[in-house]
Amino acid sequence: MQKNTATRKNDLPLHLLFILIAAIGIMIRTIEFPQHPGGLNQDEASIGYDAYALLKAGIDRNGCSFPVHLIAWGSGQNALYAYLSMPFIAIFGLNVFSVRCVNLIFSILSMFAVYSVFRRTYDKQAGLLAMALTAIAPWNIMLGRWGLESNLFPSLLVLCLWAVERSFEKPRFLYLAAFLFAITMYSYGAAYLVITVLLVLLAAAYFYCLIRKKRLTESKLMREVFPLSKMIGPAILFLIVSAPIYLFMYVNVFDHDTIKLGFITIPHTYGERIATSFGTTLSEALHNLMQYCLEQFDGADRNAFPFYGCIYTISLPFTLLGIVSTLRSRKPFGIVLLLTLISSLMLFAYYAQTNINRVNAIYFPLLLFTALGIYEISANREALSAILLAYMICFGGFFGRYFNADYRKGLSEVFYASFGDAIQYADSTASEKDTVFVAAQVDMAYIYTLFYTQYDPHQFVDTVKYDNPGDQFQTVASYGNYVFDHDKLTSGEKGVYIINNWQIEAIQKYTDEIKEFKYFSVAIVR
Repeated sequence: MQKNTATRKNDLPLHLLFILIAAIGIMIRTIEFPQHPGGLNQDEASIGYDAYALLKAGIDRNGCSFPVHLIAWGSGQNALYAYLSMPFIAIFGLNVFSVRCVNLIFSILSMFAVYSVFRRTYDKQAGLLAMALTAIAPWNIMLGRWGLESNLFPSLLVLCLWAVERSFEKPRFLYLAAFLFAITMYSYGAAYLVITVLLVLLAAAYFYCLIRKKRLTESKLMREVFPLSKMIGPAILFLIVSAPIYLFMYVNVFDHDTIKLGFITIPHTYGERIATSFGTTLSEALHNLMQYCLEQFDGADRNAFPFYGCIYTISLPFTLLGIVSTLRSRKPFGIVLLLTLISSLMLFAYYAQTNINRVNAIYFPLLLFTALGIYEISANREALSAILLAYMICFGGFFGRYFNADYRKGLSEVFYASFGDAIQYADSTASEKDTVFVAAQVDMAYIYTLFYTQYDPHQFVDTVKYDNPGDQFQTVASYGNYVFDHDKLTSGEKGVYIINNWQIEAIQKYTDEIKEFKYFSVAIVR
């Protein structure tokens, strides 16, 4: 009894530290959520409206019933985020909050997943260190605050790794791991390559250890915990759940017609087909690798900041130390993490033109190796204190910049803040006979009108007219009583106009009935 009481007392500071890290991580992700970033990105509006359409009508805006991959603009958008968003849309309605909930939740879950893995693989201190680095990582914070579907992929990947690690103690978790790997295939196109390569590498490592009867660390993991008979069931589960997305790849690589499986659609997308070979040279791949691992910045400050990077640019020495430590210790999870990094690095051989969102699979392995590197030298208290102080300073600088008024203003302009207000005002003002002219300079403006008016998807499918039908990025000329034409601004034609504020002067000669919002306005010409 005394020993247990002493243990609880010793663990108390660690429990308090866990609560503190969790509180900081959740706070930085939820403060002023979902108002920051202000506005809405066109990909968020796209995934949100298709989720709404599927929820309400059973079809997306291209008329497909429950597709395994959305056609979206034409060339496609991954569907998993839409399906995960549907419960939030059902509860809260279609709005910015409900569309951004999924990435917020999975960003928070990823903190607890890395803690769980490191606590069991190493100890509680290692778990807290990995959790803390995840909690304050700029990339993980920023991806959790808006609803880009590709940002779901790395969070799911780390949950896959968590399930694999749990299976070392409880083999039944292999079924959960297989299911998570399979549904991750639906999260982003990069997962087709990363997950497939990772599973092939894991299978190769497994059979090598099985055939050669090698040991991983001190346990007879492959022979006693994972006999071949226990691997068949999870393998079948993965193949069944992932089969539709592999079928989707087949349809679009070989230009096959859309396939209907009951109410499920395997769609044929438009524009460029899914590439079947690597798309870059060795020099381009190495250049991109250096940029995204060292500089950790792609020029888009919605993903990262210069100097701070995705996981802080001071991390690289510790990352390399963590990799060396893993190779030396040969712990089972360390080997899995190393194979995950190798698989994600394959993306640099695939994408000639890339950005942080496309190669986001690399950052959790890099982050976790960084935690291992710092853990390796944590016995030196002075060195550890200096490292933690450096990270605290970096985090403070990032926090100040991310919530800076100038940055918020610039990001809200990129995300077309107040465009939704203008659309909703125009929709409430226009009669059924009025034409709503959307003359504002906004990328894919039509998706915002669908989103903010919650337009009936069947009516959209029946009335939509495209400027370039069948192209990779189809632009809408009109649907219903909405017309998308920048030139209509100077025509003086009667109707309701949605315009940028800097366009007000051009329409003032036709009307003085103008409602102005932050960046956009509504003008009524009678």
